Amino acid sequence: MKVAILHHHLNPGGVTRIMQLQAESLRRVFPEIEIVVITGHATNPKPFKALEIPIVEYPPLDYLHRRRGLEQELPELLSDITNFLKSNIDRNTIIHVHNLNLGKNPVLTLALSAMARQGYHLFNHCHDFAEDRPENMKFLHEIVEDYFQEDLHRVLYPDNSTSFFATLNSFDYKRLLQKGIPEKRVLLLPNPVEVNKTEGVVVENVREMICRTLGLDGNKLLITYPVRVIRRKNIGEFILLSALFANRSHWLVTQPPKNPVEMKPYQNWKDFCERLHLDVVFEAGLKVDFMELLTASDLCLTTSTREGFGMVFLEPWLLGTPVMGRNIGYVTRDLIESGVQFPLLYDEIEVETENGQADFATLEMEEQQQVIRHALQDAAYAEKVRLQTPMLLKLFDEVSGVVIENNRKVIEENYSLKKYTHTLYEVYRKMAEHYDRPSADTHRGRTPTG
Repeated sequence: MKVAILHHHLNPGGVTRIMQLQAESLRRVFPEIEIVVITGHATNPKPFKALEIPIVEYPPLDYLHRRRGLEQELPELLSDITNFLKSNIDRNTIIHVHNLNLGKNPVLTLALSAMARQGYHLFNHCHDFAEDRPENMKFLHEIVEDYFQEDLHRVLYPDNSTSFFATLNSFDYKRLLQKGIPEKRVLLLPNPVEVNKTEGVVVENVREMICRTLGLDGNKLLITYPVRVIRRKNIGEFILLSALFANRSHWLVTQPPKNPVEMKPYQNWKDFCERLHLDVVFEAGLKVDFMELLTASDLCLTTSTREGFGMVFLEPWLLGTPVMGRNIGYVTRDLIESGVQFPLLYDEIEVETENGQADFATLEMEEQQQVIRHALQDAAYAEKVRLQTPMLLKLFDEVSGVVIENNRKVIEENYSLKKYTHTLYEVYRKMAEHYDRPSADTHRGRTPTG
């Protein structure tokens, strides 16, 4: 069996981490599988090279950005991508592609969709969807429909026996069924949750080292948001909480954004916190070990408004660190059904603005910053915000050890890497052995892909 794991890049982040876990666990449990990683930009190849897994790098597979003259480049780009893929992947190889339907490179989406109709085995691992990102969906329409004159639905959701889909949660699973994909070709595949815990670690010692490295007061609580700061992570709400509960805790954020588009608002927030002397530490994950930081933290807090799987809701519990924050119902619903308990989640933070009451997460950055300033300057206003979201008053309550232990056991049982690996292998086996290849089908648009 041969598998090509494909993604736009190997930048640090959730998707790359899952790719690494897949490659590592498959290599360990099923060493007979031939694995190759194909990517547009191999930022961090070390984990794959350590496993002696070859990496094939081809820049046109990376994110495609709007630019002057792009339209004139599209026919050649589609031809080049298709020729590259076909020269590196034969028909007996399962193409395990991540986030193909997110719309980050519509030309790659078009090429792989056509290859699936021609008989190539395509395992489309959906972490996120363009339907939830208006700009991405617009980009797909512009290239797939307006330029290449292809049916976008047919490209994103090809109806053929060699196309298989996986989702991270039941909400997206049902989404694919509603798109017309037969249930037999859709797999609910929650991410595996595994942390590298070192036996015999004394949490107090780790905490002391982290406080010393970051210059923090060891008598204050450590509240960490393990996140790469992008818009949907709603960093303003984390900063609001630091303002509402000033002087009681250090508030740490682990990673800066990678996307250049996100850098300006990120720097704006950093400057904002510095001007107002808010106790927020940015980029803590670049200065201390990530797992050690989570282990030493008193609380892991998430204010994200949208997730594919929501690793942040599970991973900290394995390290004994409770999770608090904004509830994402379509994510936590599956986790709660499996037995995970979340005693510290809230659905919204209601605030009073010039335009009336609103959920803080729905405000634009300038409005969020106005609310934070108001909370810092007016103690009565800050107290009103706290009282309108009663769960915030439990921020410093101790979470029962019984809850922490329950969650650890549930997560280890239901989201283990071992279980995940065997599920993945069965999908590969099914695709390799039982799927009939349809006859070749060429594009009806401007440029055929093969």
